[in-house]
Amino acid sequence: MGGSVWGNAEKQYYTAQAKNSFIDANGQLVIQPVVGITADDMAKGDSANQPDVLSAIQARGVSVTSARMHTNTPSYFAALNSTPYGFYEIRAKVPCVAGAWPAIWMMGRAGVWPARGEIDIMEWFGGQFTAQPNQVQSGVHSTTNHWGTSAGLLYAKANVANMCTEFHKFQLHWSANEILMGVDGTPTFSFKRPANATSDNWPFSQPAFVLLNVAVGGNLGGVFNAGDLPNMTMKVDYVKVWQPPS
Repeated sequence: MGGSVWGNAEKQYYTAQAKNSFIDANGQLVIQPVVGITADDMAKGDSANQPDVLSAIQARGVSVTSARMHTNTPSYFAALNSTPYGFYEIRAKVPCVAGAWPAIWMMGRAGVWPARGEIDIMEWFGGQFTAQPNQVQSGVHSTTNHWGTSAGLLYAKANVANMCTEFHKFQLHWSANEILMGVDGTPTFSFKRPANATSDNWPFSQPAFVLLNVAVGGNLGGVFNAGDLPNMTMKVDYVKVWQPPS
């Protein structure tokens, strides 16, 4: 949980505070951006230098706290059958508000980005999708395909009925030869293992962990209004993984 500012000129600081992530009366995980940031919001590891860290973060224009949850734990990886292959499903309700950037994604267990591989199961960009809020984006990142390469990106956009008003099942079928994603059983993105696969263009052979977060502002979240933060709530009903017997 929490502990840092992410990239892309975002305006949130991820914390482990109960105001930003909690279980509601329905047993659902809630991720809630909140306006304002104090020294108490700093990561525990920064506690000795909280005033200095806070000043540095505020100097970057960060004015919001939020949460980034993950399954990067020994117990999660112990539960996998030593491979990443299987069917992943996250049932969630996503905020579609200008300034919000909710995401459900995965990163490889070992290495550094982008060499470790990134799988974006669901992203909604407040800076791009407000005119067509039913859009959703999925894609993958690797050493040869990410924002900083001339090769461009591997991603696809799709329209999802009632994207902003209902819970949806965001799905990933991950095999040795293909990454296939979809929403509510409808495929939206496919990336097949290249014939000349290397760790650079196919870093998707190692287990990966799930991340759930709501970023605010920045290059993809777009301009936000502090009064809209209460509506940037992301709710997660469950995260499930099915794998064949090892």
